Amino acid sequence: MLDALAGALRRHPGRPAVLGTTRNGAVRTGITCADLADLADRCAAALHARGVARGGTVGVAVRPGPRALAVMLAVHRLGARAAVLDPG
Repeated sequence: MLDALAGALRRHPGRPAVLGTTRNGAVRTGITCADLADLADRCAAALHARGVARGGTVGVAVRPGPRALAVMLAVHRLGARAAVLDPG
């Protein structure tokens, strides 16, 4: 499923990938598909540079949102496992 999501991000760059709301309840775009794909690319490169490889495990302590999704996509792309940790 994550492979399909990663491909869809590049096919639909202008679409919203994550939606949020303002304080008054209006819907806003949290991040576009292109921006999320770029962020995931940067995360994958950074993790790879730090030695993360296929079969490895990465501790992920990120609040839910676009950054968390990008990190999960990056970990998946590298063939590693994510151990989700509570950042609180």
